[in-house]
Formats: sequence, structure tokens, C-alpha cells
Amino acid sequence: MTEPAAPTKPWLGIALIALAALSWSTAGLFPRIVSTDVFTTLFWRSLLGGLSVLAVQALLIKRHDISGLWRLTRAELLMSMASSGAMVCFIAAFFFTTVADVVFIYSAFPILTLLLSALLLRTRIQRIDVLCALTVIAGMGLIVWGQTSLHNLLGAALSLLATLLFALITIGIKRYPQAEMVKVTYVGAFIAALAMAPFTRFGHTSTHDLAWLWLYGFLNVAVGFGLYLLGVRRIKAVLASLVCMIEIPLAPLWVYVLFGEQVSRQSLIGGGVIVLAVLLNVALPGGRGTAASP
Repeated sequence: MTEPAAPTKPWLGIALIALAALSWSTAGLFPRIVSTDVFTTLFWRSLLGGLSVLAVQALLIKRHDISGLWRLTRAELLMSMASSGAMVCFIAAFFFTTVADVVFIYSAFPILTLLLSALLLRTRIQRIDVLCALTVIAGMGLIVWGQTSLHNLLGAALSLLATLLFALITIGIKRYPQAEMVKVTYVGAFIAALAMAPFTRFGHTSTHDLAWLWLYGFLNVAVGFGLYLLGVRRIKAVLASLVCMIEIPLAPLWVYVLFGEQVSRQSLIGGGVIVLAVLLNVALPGGRGTAASP
């Protein structure tokens, strides 16, 4: 099945995904604000984020459709499971390595999306997409040069797995356009919370931490995923993944400003290269998603 034709005016989709990336760029801040461990943080973030999305969805639908909130197709269930795994792996990675390392590895996202789009959606790989993807690789190489270590191995592996799962979700949205992705968002969050529940220290979560964890879930799950799901239907999968790359330089910037977590000069240069790739893909006609998908 080919990827659906992209709209002739993709700027709304680009703007929505850029805002989603801005929301996600704060993901590394919250594990450094709260005092909870990785399992407790993941549980409350997932549960409170999922409840936020579910509450909004319940208010928007008609009363007789309430039972439909929990009816999922096979595709929706599979994407919910992938979403759950992506959430857990990505957030857990922040507990094992630096924010910079996590998001730098995540910069492989457009490459994985590019390959999966061609393999699963039978889309053509255009030259501008390849050029921008290679530029992202170059930026990632500059960023991670000399920063990897055995200490960061687990965090790096978790980040890479999250990247793969998120790329699969992006392809799934294109492959199954009829899937209700709002359901995928809150069901995936609840699956993650359920998986973390046996390891959660409920008695050690303060009111202060709960407030921050609710904001964490609302901002990253409800706002971030909501904006992304609205935007990704309007542009090509590869372009969506590239626009998300603005998260890469922003995430380490926030923790540097607020917590003094150092970012090397190479990281700053690499982040600039990645942003340049995103801007080029948006600005040049071949990468804007204005043409119909082949």
C-alpha cells in the first residue's frame, strides 16, 4: 500500500509537529526535577498523561459513543503496544545517560523512518530526503563524537529502541490512516503504567513530585502526542521525522540552562547541522511534501 497523497499546503502539519517537538524537548527536564525513581516516574507520567488524553477525548465524543473509547482494531492495539514501549524506553534512557546522549541517538529517527517508509509503504526515496537524512547523520556524528562510554551503554540502547519503535508508529499512521491515534496514545500510556506498576514505590511519591509528574504526562503525552498525531497526517512521513529533529538541539539546551548539564562545542555544531537539514527539507520544493506521493 502506498503512502497517501500529501496535501498541497503542508505548513499546518509542519507547524503542529514543530510544536510537538518543542513539547518533547522538555522530556529530559522532569527526571531531574522529581525525586522519584525510574519506575515510579514512568508509572505516574504514563498514568496521568493517559488520563489527560482520555478525559479530553471523553468530553469531545457523544455520550452513546463512550463504550467506543476502549474498542481497538488490531492495528490500533499493535501501535498502542509500540507507543507504550517507546514511552518507557525513551524516558528510562534519561536515567542512565545524559539528555544530550539520548536525543543525539534519537536523531537516527529520520533515517529509520526513511527506510521503513520505503520498505513498508513502497514509497520512493527522493534525493532531497536522502540528502537531508545524510546531513542528519553527519550532525549526529559530530554530536556523539567522543561522548559514548560503557556507562552510557544501557541508556544508549534504550534510546535506540525507542527511536525504532517511534519510527514504526509513524509508518503505522500512514499505513493505517483509519486508525484512531488518540486511542493509541492513551491506551499506550495505560499499558506503560500497568507494566511499571509492580515496581512503583507508591508510598514514596510526594505531592510536589505528583504535581510535576502530572505536568510531565500532560505536556509530553497529551500535548506532544496530540499535536504530532494531528500534524503527521498532513505531510510525508520522512518530512515529519525531520521536523521533529528540532528537538535535538533544544533538549540539551534546556538542561544546560536550568541544571548546568554541559554540552560540548561539537554537540552545538552537530545540533546546528541537524536544524539546517530540517530547514532545507522544508524550504526546498522537493522536500516539502507538496507533490503527490508516487
